[in-house]
Amino acid sequence: MIFPLVSSHSETIKNEEECKIADLCVHDKVPMCGIDSCGEMRTFIDTCDMHEFNCDSKKDFKQRPIHECWVTCKRGRSFKKPEFRTDCNLNIKNRV
Repeated sequence: MIFPLVSSHSETIKNEEECKIADLCVHDKVPMCGIDSCGEMRTFIDTCDMHEFNCDSKKDFKQRPIHECWVTCKRGRSFKKPEFRTDCNLNIKNRV
């Protein structure tokens, strides 16, 4: 039963880091693609926008080459790829 607490603590630290980056980030308006650990893809206005979204939504999007999203996404819209993890559809509150 310690593992869920460690995982939750680790996720909290990652989210705090995203929020710190978002606070300091300077927008350059260079569009980018992001993918999260569940395989959801979406476009962002720039990397700062991705960090802000991760902070506000408690998500874990990482930058991917922009051409990967242009095929599947419109700006600000998401596209769900086949799931990478088995817990992707679970509510975050239920994972604690």
